[in-house]
Amino acid sequence: MSSVYVDEAVGSDETGKGTQELPFKSLAFAVYSSDGHDSVKYLIRKDATADYDEATQSALKKAKKGADGIEKKKKKAEELAAREDSEKKAERERKEKLLEESKKIVLEEDPALPGATKVKSRHFVYCPNTNVWLTVCI
Repeated sequence: MSSVYVDEAVGSDETGKGTQELPFKSLAFAVYSSDGHDSVKYLIRKDATADYDEATQSALKKAKKGADGIEKKKKKAEELAAREDSEKKAERERKEKLLEESKKIVLEEDPALPGATKVKSRHFVYCPNTNVWLTVCI
């Protein structure tokens, strides 16, 4: 029977390994990380100076519910990440398709109209009632 250590005072659910040197912080995370095996002995202490005691049945029952919640959160986060990845992929493909279509566009001058003339613009004038900037050619 293996032992999993939980220290509510100095343990860590992020970096803990469930060992006496690196205990978990919460019993729920300890149950989650050990997949709720019945052959695991959970040793818990409330403060760093106390000795480890075996977890009570009521604490284990509460921890199993907490472990189920952690598992649900993890699955939901994975589903959200997968959905975001697929949405980003679809958006990237849509943009690439638009770019390819825009590369096919060829601008041609209409021979029926007079030819274009180059002009130098030196002043810009704002038309207040229209929110338009006009170029004044000199």
